[in-house]
Amino acid sequence: MYPYSRGHLHITGPDVVDPLDFRVNFFTDKDDIDIKQLMWGYKNSREIMRRTSFYRGELASTHPQFPEGSKAGLVNLTEPLFGGDRFAVKNLEYNAEDDKAIQEFLRTVVETTWHSLGTNKMAPQEKMGVVDADLNVYGVKGLRVVDLGIAPGNVGGNTNNTAMMIGEKGADLIAKDLGISLSSSGALT
Repeated sequence: MYPYSRGHLHITGPDVVDPLDFRVNFFTDKDDIDIKQLMWGYKNSREIMRRTSFYRGELASTHPQFPEGSKAGLVNLTEPLFGGDRFAVKNLEYNAEDDKAIQEFLRTVVETTWHSLGTNKMAPQEKMGVVDADLNVYGVKGLRVVDLGIAPGNVGGNTNNTAMMIGEKGADLIAKDLGISLSSSGALT
């Protein structure tokens, strides 16, 4: 949920049609922690799946292309592994070539779900903040940002819940500015 690799998005000129300087920079952290975490996730989710009662093999298009003869090669079964005894299933063995195939696969298929956030970060202005604690844009009178743009960092969960919380807080602040209040039943007063 919190990658170590960092990309960037910068404007290149004053016109709205000027191209963006946009680099996702997946898997560029100096210690390769991101790729190691995803390799661990791939291997362990595969082991979990192999132990399910409905497991009948693997779809090649959703896995790396392992070297010929690899002990980690894909399996296609008509019956559950080991007669369905999930405790009898042995972990797959991966060698350096298998790990290389997994890395290549991940570098090819990993992408984001594009839940963009943090473009108008809530933080002090000297820490590159765009809005204050009341969602006011620094230096612009009467303008608030009330969306996921104010998140100061990645949200380690469902962004929908965070967006609703921000919306409710923003609605309260705007209503307060307009002299509107809600009764305990939720009706405007």
